[in-house]
Amino acid sequence: MRLKGRRILVTGGAGFLGSHLCEKLLAEGAGVRAMDTFASGRLENLRPVLNKIELVNSNIACAERVLEAAGDVDSIVHLAFPMALRCRPVETGVVGEILTGLLNLIKAALSRNALLVYVSSIAVYGNDKYIPMDENHPLEPVLIHGAVKLAGENFCRTMAASNGLRMVILRVADIYGPRNSRVSVPIKFLLQAMKGEPITVYGDGSDRRTYTFVSDFCEAVVLSLLRPEAVGGVFNIGGDECVSMRELALKVKKAAGSKSPVIFQDAPAAGRTLCIDSRKAKKLLGFRPAFDLAEGLALTHRWIRDNPDYYH
Repeated sequence: MRLKGRRILVTGGAGFLGSHLCEKLLAEGAGVRAMDTFASGRLENLRPVLNKIELVNSNIACAERVLEAAGDVDSIVHLAFPMALRCRPVETGVVGEILTGLLNLIKAALSRNALLVYVSSIAVYGNDKYIPMDENHPLEPVLIHGAVKLAGENFCRTMAASNGLRMVILRVADIYGPRNSRVSVPIKFLLQAMKGEPITVYGDGSDRRTYTFVSDFCEAVVLSLLRPEAVGGVFNIGGDECVSMRELALKVKKAAGSKSPVIFQDAPAAGRTLCIDSRKAKKLLGFRPAFDLAEGLALTHRWIRDNPDYYH
C-alpha cells in the first residue's frame, strides 16, 4: 500500500480514466475524493467503490467548490476533460471552462502546497517530425484537443516557475481498456469483431500508433505521486508497442476469436506515425508497462462481452 496516509482529489473521477484511477489509489491505501459533473462520466463506473470514496458533483470551473474539495488533500490528479473537445469542434465556452477550471485547481494546489498531476496527451506533438517521439519533440498540435492540452501545460509550467507550483505533466498515448466510453479505434474494432461485422480500417492501414492499457496508465500516475524526481517533470507514458492499424485489426480479430474480414476504406493520405518514447518515465519513475497489446485487448474484449449494454 504505497500511498497509505495520502489524500488525493481526482477530477473527472467518474469517467473511464478517473474511475480506474480511483480504484487503483484505493488499492494503494490512499483516501480518495472524486469530482465530476457527470456530463460524460457515469455513476455506474464508480459503483464498486462508491462506499469507499467521497464524491463531489460539481464543475471545476466553480472556484469555491474546487477550494472546498481540495481543502484537505496533498495531491490533485486532473483528468476532467469534456468529451465534446475530443470530437474536434471548437466550443469557445467549453474551452473557457477547461482553462478556468485548471486555474482553479492550480490555486487550490498552491494554497495546500499540494502536488498537481496534470494529465496531458501526445496530441500536443501534432504530426511526427521524427520517431519515436520523445519529450523534446516540437509541440505543434493539429487538433483542438491537443491545443487545449498544451495551453494547460503552459499554465502549469508558468505557475511552477513563478509561484512554486509542485506539478507533474504526463503526456499519455491513447488509452484503452474496460469502461472506455469513447469509442476509440481499439474499441471500435472490438465492437465490430464481436458483432461479426467487417473491421473497417481507414486508408491502407499503414498509420501507426502507440497505445496504453488503462492499468498501466494508473500505475504511471501512482509513480508520479511517489517519486520526488517526478516533480517539475514532463513524461511520455505509453505501451511498448507501436502498431499499424492493419496489425491492430488482426490483433483484435485474434482477441475476439472473430472471423470478421478486415476491409480498407478510402481516406486522406496515410502514413501518420505516433510512436511514443517513454524511456524518460522508465528511467526516472521506474515505469514499466505490464500489459502488452494482446493482453490488453483480451481483457477489454472480456469486459465488453460481460457488459453488453455499456455501449448502447
